[in-house]
Amino acid sequence: MPANDFTALNQAISTLTDQVSSTETTEAGAVALIKGFSASLQKAVADALAADDAADAGSIQAANDAIAAVTARFQASAAALGAAVAEVPPPA
Repeated sequence: MPANDFTALNQAISTLTDQVSSTETTEAGAVALIKGFSASLQKAVADALAADDAADAGSIQAANDAIAAVTARFQASAAALGAAVAEVPPPA
């Protein structure tokens, strides 16, 4: 093989570039997911605090239900994200 044959090096760079791109896409999705849950959780807390001004057994249960719903969404999405990340093949 000639000393100036960079075919293998170029292939390795291409593979690494593809993996970095895939990782960046996965990370961007995770960041968007986390920010979305953060906003949902902040809204649920704000709604619960607003309901606290006129709290009674019904409004307290409504606040608990809202928090439980957001928690369930977070757990389901975290599981989906974890599964998606686990499916990403390791670099060759």
